Amino acid sequence: MPEIPVEKIIRSRRRTIALEVTPRATVIVRAPHRVPTSYIEAMIREKRAWIIKKITEMKQRPQAAAHRYEEGEIFWFLGRAYPLHITDETSGAITRTDKLVVSRMLEPDIRNAIKRWYVAEAHTEIHARCMYYAMMTGYSPASLRISDARQRWGSCTSRGGLNFSWRLVQAPLSIVDYVIVHELVHLRQHDHSKKFWAKVEELMPDYRQRRDWLRAHEQLLVI
Repeated sequence: MPEIPVEKIIRSRRRTIALEVTPRATVIVRAPHRVPTSYIEAMIREKRAWIIKKITEMKQRPQAAAHRYEEGEIFWFLGRAYPLHITDETSGAITRTDKLVVSRMLEPDIRNAIKRWYVAEAHTEIHARCMYYAMMTGYSPASLRISDARQRWGSCTSRGGLNFSWRLVQAPLSIVDYVIVHELVHLRQHDHSKKFWAKVEELMPDYRQRRDWLRAHEQLLVI
């Protein structure tokens, strides 16, 4: 029988045990401080079939390719594929046509140059969509920040600020909109209760399909 790959056990003041299968096909256990390790191990054995099923699903998902930043390599922007094209132009700029056009002057630091381009584009696109949905819902964030988060596409702070990972701008606009609506609703409903999801559904009836797309493609949204 295959061994269950437990990545780590995170203890906190929570009251229940939660098992999470990560995109890396490992298991993270979240448990109260005083729960014995033997009890956690027993729960993993009890949930073994479910864990193996989820691990299999994760391994079957598309995996992100390690970028080499070479001519013709694909980069994603708002759900569309753009082949990388390195040009001899001396402007030192990055532009988007039917390709992602990068000046050869940027080659020594091309990874960071492309990242900076994504961050700038994320500021423009995400800010515009967030303001649109803020006007539509009446939920206005105290601030909006583009972050370098790798695990969370968006988050809501206790002071009413919203954070969005610049990596989100690689997804289709419908997915960007879902994450924005999700976080805007958190301004009024801080948990993931039935009331929270009911409001998300009211604003975006097909949110489940959008959420499922994001979960299935999260490994692709990297550079």
